Amino acid sequence: MSMSHKLNVLDLQRGGGISLTQQLVDRIAALIDSGELEPGEKLPATRVLAEQAHINHLTAVRVYRRLAELGYVSAAVGRGTFVRQRVPVAPDAPRENDDWQLGMLTERTMSYAEEMLRNSLVSAINADRNVIPLASGFADPELCPSQELADIAAAIARDEPRAVTDYLEVEGLPELRERLASHGAKTGFASSPDEIIVTSGARQAIDLAVRSVLGPGDVCAVESPTFAGMLASVQSSGARVLGLPIDAEGVDIDALERILARHELKLVALQPSCQNPTGADLSPARRERLLGLARTRGFFVLEDGVYANMRFEGEQPRSLRASAPAHVVYIDSMSKTIGGGLRVGWVSASGPIRERLVALKLDSDIHTSALPQYLAARYLREGRHEQLLARALPVYRKRRDALLRALERHLGSDASWTVPVGGHHVWVTLHEPLDERALYAEACRAGMTFLPGGALQAEKSSRTSVRLSFSLAPPEAHDEAVRRLAAAVREVRRRGRGSATRALS
Repeated sequence: MSMSHKLNVLDLQRGGGISLTQQLVDRIAALIDSGELEPGEKLPATRVLAEQAHINHLTAVRVYRRLAELGYVSAAVGRGTFVRQRVPVAPDAPRENDDWQLGMLTERTMSYAEEMLRNSLVSAINADRNVIPLASGFADPELCPSQELADIAAAIARDEPRAVTDYLEVEGLPELRERLASHGAKTGFASSPDEIIVTSGARQAIDLAVRSVLGPGDVCAVESPTFAGMLASVQSSGARVLGLPIDAEGVDIDALERILARHELKLVALQPSCQNPTGADLSPARRERLLGLARTRGFFVLEDGVYANMRFEGEQPRSLRASAPAHVVYIDSMSKTIGGGLRVGWVSASGPIRERLVALKLDSDIHTSALPQYLAARYLREGRHEQLLARALPVYRKRRDALLRALERHLGSDASWTVPVGGHHVWVTLHEPLDERALYAEACRAGMTFLPGGALQAEKSSRTSVRLSFSLAPPEAHDEAVRRLAAAVREVRRRGRGSATRALS
């Protein structure tokens, strides 16, 4: 049916109280609201509309212009006028109603990884005293050098008051970059301040690195499970994301070789030291194989070192970047030691990708906030950071051990778990799968939180896993937290069996 018949243009009231323009606007809007004109459908050209409706061309132009103002249609130069993909709210909706925005915004659904990452942040920041928080790997505020930083901030305000208001170089405060490079020389992630770009936390560093390399249609591989923020960044790039399994020796390089046999990879993203969430290290043999493949097949490695110095067992291994600086982009932050609120992170890279990172950083926020950079630079003087690690690591080790004992006591026959060499997390996998969202909801009701495993994996899994983070809760709280988790597992399992019994009866 032509639009002229849908509009019933012969029934237009000519010479009445309502203008022809408004009558046509109302009728076309009604056709869109009812679905007779579907999203994406092309409307007749203005001259055709004028001819069918027996109106002048200028009136037809005004009709489409008004419909565009109301959010019903959009015009593409050289292509025509189309019904918008999202139906707007009614023209007479209250002014305070913001549903009209849906007609203007490109549709975007929050991913499961983004949803759960946000939930973990909210649960940690707004923690109920009756809820035991095992969902977030925040540094314990009691272990962060808050008073020292306050004293440093007061000294900066006294000695360098313009430090908080002046712009900095895109790459960051020179003194901070020098200190980070000096630190990087010990483990090999940097050899010069020129390789360092200061970012607003490691999360921005990940996002800049991913955007520098990946675009729609590219292929990347990411360890699975992984940090939810890493997964969110690679998924939002439009690239195809393939998961790499992890075992006690880190990422499975045999699986990587199978992927390389079928795909041209541009990026492999991983945490080779104290991996989040398993706490595993990439073994020396696998490190060599990974870097050999990067050189021969020509892909980038994104090395996340956020937990590398949060180590309870053994010596900290050298950075992957120490052996292949042209292929490895290294990211890190102070969020797990000094505190996440500073949002001081960095990326270390060389060659053309460094210049691309600088350009993206400039486009993003010009430079990271000045005061946190001055605070971090002064704090890194005189070995304060090393002293902080010496104080904090024994505390976190005790919390890890308390969580492991609790798992053995309450879930020993129902699950298996990793024993992390460092970091803030234990990865727990149930022997019998459950509905993950139901378990999450029941655990929250029982008074404990965790991060669901599905939010950390690049592919769907038939197994049910959870990440338990031990950094915030004291040792005595872990036994009660896992007891509550075990009770939630039993309750969801009981309900599931009840549903199955009802279905069979």
